Amino acid sequence: MPRWTRAKAAVPYIVGGTKITLDVLSKVTSLIHPPCIQTVISVASQIITIIEGVKANRDDTKTLAGRLLGLVTVISEIHKDKTDNDISPGVRNSLNRLKSELDEISVEIEAMRVSTDTHTFKGFFKGIVLYSDNGGKIRGYTTRIGWAMNVFQVESRIGDSLRLLEVAEDTRHVRVVVDDVHVITQETHQHIAAIRGDIASIATRAPTSAMDVLPSSFVLPSRPPILYGRDKEIKDIAHRITTTESPRYAIHGPGGIGKTALSLEVMEHPDVAEKYGNSRHFVQCEQATTSALLIELIARGLGIEESSNDRMKDVMSRLQDPDQPVLLILDNFETPWDIVGEKSRVESILCQITSLPHVAILLTMRSDAPPSTHVQWSLPWLDPISALTEDAAHALYVNVDPKADGDSSLDTLLAELSYMPLAITLMASMGRSGQRPTALLQAWRDKAGGTDLFRGTDKNKSVNISIQLSIDSNLMKSVPEALTLLSLLAMLPAGASMELLPSLALDLPNLVLAQVTLSEATLAYIDSGKQAMRLLSPVRSYVLKHQPASDSIKHTVYGAYAQFIANHNAEFGSPDFPEDARVLAAEETNLEAILPPSIQSGSRSAIEAAIDFSRYQRSTRPRLEVITCVVEVCRRNANLEPLARSLFILGEVEYFLGHYDEAQTAYQQASSAYGGLDDRLGVANCLKGLGNIHRVRGQYSEARAAYQRASGMCGELDDRRGVANCLVGCGEIHRMQNRYPDAQTAYQQASDIYGELRDRLGVANCLRGLGDINRMQDRYSEAQIAYQQASGMYGESGSQGGVADCLQSLGEIHRMQCRYLEAQKVYQQALSIYMKLGSRLGVENSLRSLGDIEQGLYKEAEDRDLGCWCGS
Repeated sequence: MPRWTRAKAAVPYIVGGTKITLDVLSKVTSLIHPPCIQTVISVASQIITIIEGVKANRDDTKTLAGRLLGLVTVISEIHKDKTDNDISPGVRNSLNRLKSELDEISVEIEAMRVSTDTHTFKGFFKGIVLYSDNGGKIRGYTTRIGWAMNVFQVESRIGDSLRLLEVAEDTRHVRVVVDDVHVITQETHQHIAAIRGDIASIATRAPTSAMDVLPSSFVLPSRPPILYGRDKEIKDIAHRITTTESPRYAIHGPGGIGKTALSLEVMEHPDVAEKYGNSRHFVQCEQATTSALLIELIARGLGIEESSNDRMKDVMSRLQDPDQPVLLILDNFETPWDIVGEKSRVESILCQITSLPHVAILLTMRSDAPPSTHVQWSLPWLDPISALTEDAAHALYVNVDPKADGDSSLDTLLAELSYMPLAITLMASMGRSGQRPTALLQAWRDKAGGTDLFRGTDKNKSVNISIQLSIDSNLMKSVPEALTLLSLLAMLPAGASMELLPSLALDLPNLVLAQVTLSEATLAYIDSGKQAMRLLSPVRSYVLKHQPASDSIKHTVYGAYAQFIANHNAEFGSPDFPEDARVLAAEETNLEAILPPSIQSGSRSAIEAAIDFSRYQRSTRPRLEVITCVVEVCRRNANLEPLARSLFILGEVEYFLGHYDEAQTAYQQASSAYGGLDDRLGVANCLKGLGNIHRVRGQYSEARAAYQRASGMCGELDDRRGVANCLVGCGEIHRMQNRYPDAQTAYQQASDIYGELRDRLGVANCLRGLGDINRMQDRYSEAQIAYQQASGMYGESGSQGGVADCLQSLGEIHRMQCRYLEAQKVYQQALSIYMKLGSRLGVENSLRSLGDIEQGLYKEAEDRDLGCWCGS
């Protein structure tokens, strides 16, 4: 009997075994499980009954039946000892959603059964199309059910379907000889325990979550060196976020009360470290001046290195694993929360993240209560952080200035400071430099009574006065450059890197002494994790408002950053780009803050820097804020040449973000501007951009015409890279239209040009295209060679996404040739890279491919078993 005939003949036994096992589980659950679980298993059994009547797509229905069995077996095991009262609201909601999903699948499967029953020979060709369509739908149901298994905290790894179907066959035989339902229960759970053991053993061999593949450089922020009087709060918050289900807490209080220090101490608490491990993420929201930047900062805090056209989806994808508890600390959340006109978007971001029950949220903000009434904050709320006790305040002061211990004015000074930690630290730092508490108390009273500058609550007033006294102190006056450096640092939300600081402070001859002075005054500190000098949030806010940088300092900083960008502006695809991108990424937050105000003057160097920076962002993490600002300034000042280039970059950014209408408008406006400048190369580049838009929309005639026009212009202008880019676009069109010889010619010609230009990334893209063409024509050896060469070049160019894509394609080749173990290996490698990059689509494709391998491995085992049976 041929292999396919034997496999087809086995399907009724497999589906029937699954049905019998569901019957057994249904009887068991009627005795020991809550009603909400009984209904899920009842619908699953109904689907299996319908599947038995579907005549076509038997391989796909077999896989769906096995996955259904896996799902209900998992649910049975997890809830075997629970009553209805034990089911949490979150799990109950998940079960209700699952039942709705299964009901929908049941209706659609029944429709398929009816449609396949009614087909006759006359409808043969229609039936072929329907068969393919139904197969895709069934595989989609299988994928949805596989994801449902993840909801109930089971990782669907390779081999579990085989094991589960073995259980089905075993249980089918058990039912014939065993009538006692308690015996059935016992043996079923023994099988399930074995399955869980198999899954656990697999889990030790491969990463099971995105957190397992975090870069080795991942470090938590440094703990505060001194923290007095907070033991009770630390213990309370640590207990809550490790024992509360889906903890959602806000540490709130005035600036300078110690919220950031407290959150960092909680983060390092042994119980918190044990539960969350390396899945503790600290995000400094003080830098989030827009809602888009808030999402970007969260993504960076989670270690997501590569982005799609939807950064929020990248974040949600990274946080998706329900088996990995995550602690996300959003520090200084008042900055994004108070952005004018953006509160609803910031609230939406917070609500989406808090919708994930396994993600714990701890935020700090200057307020009297947690933000957003749409978030279900854990009850009871944390009390607002209070000032220190008198004893703790005394201990803090004396730790900084030991000579003050026993001074008769110290207690009065601490009371005047409202026992605020930051105010105490600043005043004690002045005391350490020689000023006694008596003198500091008099200075504080003089400052408090001499101006209306310090209105506000007593606590805010204490901090503000202490900051101003520190600025006015003899220590700061002794080094005039210290005040200049303070104002400079306030411009930089991420602080100044120690490497870049000398070029930012060219006018400060005593830079090192100024750094030491700010550290001694406790106005600035060294962030050892990032090797940068920065200000505490309350200090930075005060300095920006009351001691802003002078115009000369601003121009120096603007010029230094413009030169910094000019030194690292390698073109995407060039050998120097990966290193330049790494350097720019380290300063990206500061650049996003510095560039918009720097270009408002219309300075040509600032505009050029902003355009170069936007080119970098286009190739890494496309963002609109900076390039949009450039376009507005150039339009206002009628600067036609930079306007044309900035509009072109805007078109590319919009294109990469998937905003095709906006991209088309930008390209058309850029083309018009280039035409006014008689810049034919600029027009050609815009035509290529418009061709790309037509291509992704399936408008192949328009796309081909745009590419051909652009290629002709590039050829006349001897722009060989432009010609190669157009050839690649034409090759993509040919490939999509199954015109493989034409596509191969276009890719090969483009590859030759890229090779002459030493553009390794361009060659890699062409090789991958050639690999796709060969794979589609079943020329697997040639395809494999092309993918392997492309993967190597992607790796050398720093494109890990390209490496993962090639691995995924190599897995497809192995799978098509039934080399399932080799396919499994490369799919897992691709999955690891996609998870590290935070590529939601890549992760989904790899998981789907691994599911296909499960089916292939099962078919191999099935054929072996049938061969042995027939031989006997």
